Amino acid sequence: MSMPGDSQYLNKSAIVLDDNPQMRGILRSILNAMGLRSVAEFSDAIPARNYLQGHHVDVAVLDLVLGSDMDGLELAGAIRHDPMIVNPTMPIILVTGYANVAVIDLAINVGVDELVTKPLRARDLIARVEKAILRPRSYIRTPSGYFGPDRRRRADPMYDGPERRHVDLADVIGSQAEARKAIKLLRPDPIIEQRSIDDAVVELD
Repeated sequence: MSMPGDSQYLNKSAIVLDDNPQMRGILRSILNAMGLRSVAEFSDAIPARNYLQGHHVDVAVLDLVLGSDMDGLELAGAIRHDPMIVNPTMPIILVTGYANVAVIDLAINVGVDELVTKPLRARDLIARVEKAILRPRSYIRTPSGYFGPDRRRRADPMYDGPERRHVDLADVIGSQAEARKAIKLLRPDPIIEQRSIDDAVVELD
C-alpha cells in the first residue's frame, strides 16, 4: 500500500466527479495524501467531459449517481468512446452505493476499471488507485464495440496451474448464466463474476 505523499504519484493527475461537495473534498484529500498534486473537481459530468477533452488525466474517480443530465457511467462511456478525449485509456474508478448485479454489469461493459462501494473507506480507494496507476491493465477494442480494460486471463505457457486459461470460456460456453457459474468457480470475484462475457473472460491480478 502506498505511503502518504508517495513521490511516484507526484506527476500523476486525476479528476473527481461527485455532486456532493463534502464527498468531493474527501476524495480529493485522499488523492492528495497519496501524492497526486493535480486533482480537478467537478459536480457535473458535462464540464468534466469538456475538461477531459483538453487535458491529459491519469485516473478518473466518478460517482455513479449525479443530479445532472449525465451520470458517472455515461461519462465513463464517453471517456472510452469520445474521440475528443485526450486519454481514453485512463483508469476509471466508479464510486457507488448501488453495487448490485445490474450496476456491476453496466460498469464493466462501459469499460470501468475498478469499483468502490459506499460508505467509502479511504484504504479501499487508495488500493484501487494504486492498482490502477502502478499495475495498469492493457486495453482492448473488440468487434462488438467494447473498449476498456482487458480482463482475460493470460495463457502463460510457463504456468500450468488451476487457473490457467487453456481456452477462452467465451468460445465454449453458450449462455451468460453458464459463463458466470464457470467464472465463479475459477475466481469468486464479485466484479469479475458478474461481467458480460460477450468478448472476454477474466484477468488474474
